[in-house]
Amino acid sequence: MTGPTEVPLEFPCQWPVKAMVEAGEDSLREVLGVIARHAELPDESDVKIRPSRHGRYESITVVVEAQSRRHLEIIYTEIRALDAVKMTL
Repeated sequence: MTGPTEVPLEFPCQWPVKAMVEAGEDSLREVLGVIARHAELPDESDVKIRPSRHGRYESITVVVEAQSRRHLEIIYTEIRALDAVKMTL
C-alpha cells in the first residue's frame, strides 16, 4: 500500500541498503556477508563507507539489485540482527 506521495517501486531495481555500524573491518564484512547470502555482491563502486565525526561509527551503503519488497525485508531483517548494527535506513 502506498500513500499519496509515495511512488510504487518497480522490481527488479537498484536499491541502496544503508546501515549505521560500530566502526571496524568486521562490521563491513558482516554486512557484506548478509548481502552475499541474498544478492550478488556489488562492485566496489557500489559500496560507500562514511565515518562519523569522531570515527566511532560508520555509515555503510551498499547498492543491491532488489527483486521484490520481500527480498529487501529479508536483507534488512538480517542486517538489523547483527551486533555491530545500530540502525538501518
